[in-house]
Amino acid sequence: MERENDVKQIPAQIAALLTARPIETPRLLLRPFRQGDLADLYEYLSQREQQRLAGNCPCDSMEDARLSLEYNMSPDHPQVYFAVVLKSENKLIGNLTFNPSYLAQDEALSALRGVTLSYVLNERYWRRGLMTELLQAVYPVLFEQVKLDYIQSGFFDFNGASAALQRKLGMQLWTEAQFETDGKTIQTKEMILFRKDWLAMAGKWPENTDYTENCS
Repeated sequence: MERENDVKQIPAQIAALLTARPIETPRLLLRPFRQGDLADLYEYLSQREQQRLAGNCPCDSMEDARLSLEYNMSPDHPQVYFAVVLKSENKLIGNLTFNPSYLAQDEALSALRGVTLSYVLNERYWRRGLMTELLQAVYPVLFEQVKLDYIQSGFFDFNGASAALQRKLGMQLWTEAQFETDGKTIQTKEMILFRKDWLAMAGKWPENTDYTENCS
């Protein structure tokens, strides 16, 4: 029970830290969501291709977006949901979500502290290296300040852009899974970056080149 509680508390620790000290990069700001973000949120939650790559159905109305935001921000929900803002336009263009690690029950990881990190980016802002820029700022906070042992992310096997982004940032394949939806079998790849491997490459990030980035 103590281990289970610790796993669930990690996103709350991240939320407290990021709320007190929002992450800022040359082009982006990572901060908590606000009520005024709803129109921008609906803009990208209604994009069919971007939502397909994330494995979701697009929102059909502003009300759908509002309900999605309320669900993701609910205190009963274990995840942490943060807004990605493009500073030059003062516009919400995506989000990062921190969940209790999906791999916490894996025997090889059972004694380690980790988090599952996923991300979504408005398709109007793909191919600008924005998510690379943000994650290069987020990873050090998670490893150095939250003291995580690993960060886990995943992608559907048809999402080549997320695959490229995660590998570019040093993540390695940990396991694969598949499930049935609408009569189709969909496969996911679960990627992981350990603290020790991040330390080995810290300060040696690949150049932030321009390529498609979307969601995971």
